[in-house]
Amino acid sequence: MIGLVIITHARLGRELVSAAEFILGKVEQVATVSVDSNTAADSLHTRLEAAIAKVDSNQGVLILTDMFGGSPNNISLAFLEEGRHEVVTGVNLPMLIKAATSREGTSLGQLAHTVCEAGRDSISVASELLST
Repeated sequence: MIGLVIITHARLGRELVSAAEFILGKVEQVATVSVDSNTAADSLHTRLEAAIAKVDSNQGVLILTDMFGGSPNNISLAFLEEGRHEVVTGVNLPMLIKAATSREGTSLGQLAHTVCEAGRDSISVASELLST
């Protein structure tokens, strides 16, 4: 199974996992890394490396970050390795649920695209959605 690491500002990743588990039940092979204003870059790199190792079962690891250009994303980019580690930015709850439920029997690259599509598809202006 493809491992999941969610690395975000503050406790966003941890809370997303909590919300996903409220809906799905226990999510296996997932780790979170929280970044705050007191987190040193070298410490963050070490913590992310440990999180990846914790969930890696040689099927690959999908790293989900909250926003492109932020510290969590920038540190994650150092771990990009085709077929082993992929980074997807803009994580939201539908993306995490899709990742947690779609990671068996697929490739890391395909999962990354599936998760991106789920994220995009979940964003709507409610009044427009309800008027159709």
